[in-house]
Formats: sequence, structure tokens, C-alpha cells
Amino acid sequence: MANNKIKNPKDSSGRTFLVVFILCLVCSVVVSGAAVGLKSKQQAQILLDKQRNILDVAGLLKPKMSAEEIQSLYNTRMSAKILDFNTTEISNSNGNFDLNSQLRNDETRIALSPEQDVAKIRYRANSAEIYLVNDDNGKTIALVTGLWFWFMVGNVCFYRC
Repeated sequence: MANNKIKNPKDSSGRTFLVVFILCLVCSVVVSGAAVGLKSKQQAQILLDKQRNILDVAGLLKPKMSAEEIQSLYNTRMSAKILDFNTTEISNSNGNFDLNSQLRNDETRIALSPEQDVAKIRYRANSAEIYLVNDDNGKTIALVTGLWFWFMVGNVCFYRC
């Protein structure tokens, strides 16, 4: 008996590619929708992580603090400011400071000489975001900048990392 396989018209390569294309299209729409739909939650988590890290550097973060506790403590004890290195003026931060964009713009950065550039970073921004740590009375007791924690004793400022 001859082994004659009858080919089903539904088993064509064109139909296979059509199914793969439709499956990819549906999956990409679902993933894109999830990314757009969760954007606000993602931004809120990024802000919460930044606040948690700042409170941790300032020594105010306690283990297992809730998101609400972190936001409340940050809003009552921390003040975000912008420090201009050229004029040494401190102004209020609107929360949209972006160091990367500052470093990409020729107007908001300066080139460092080889003597100044021991870390080989080539440029320094003209301003930076700093965080003032206030006590319960609203008096500034410390300063947080990046990875550095500055604390004040009278008018003298010390730092530790």
C-alpha cells in the first residue's frame, strides 16, 4: 500500500505566518497597553525610591516603613533645593532637576582642566540638587548631596559618606 499523505489546505506556510503575525500583533498591543497604563505607577515608584534613598542617607529611614510614612517624613523633614556653583545661590527646586540634561548642555556645564579632573569625568554641571534635613522645629541640621551626608555643628559643616 502506498503511503500517500493527503495535504490539508489549512497547513500552508502562508497560514502559519499569518497566525504568527496575528499572535505577535496581539502580544505587542497588550505589552504596549500595560506600559502606558502603568506609567504613572512607575513614576510614583521611582519618586518613592528616590525619597527612600535620601531619607536613608540622612539617617531618618526606619526598617519596614510604609510608602505613606516615607512620603510624610520626606515632606516634613526634607527640603529640595538647587545649588548654583557659580553664584553659590540656593533656590527652591521644582522637582524636575535632571543632572544628565545639565551635563549634556554646553550652557549648563563647564569643562574641567586635567588638574581639576582627577576622576576623568571631563565636565561638571553648574548646578546640583541638594536636600536640606530639618529638625522638628524646621531648623536645618544637615545637608544631603548625592552620596554625601553633611551635618552641621553650629556654623561648621562636616561630611561623611
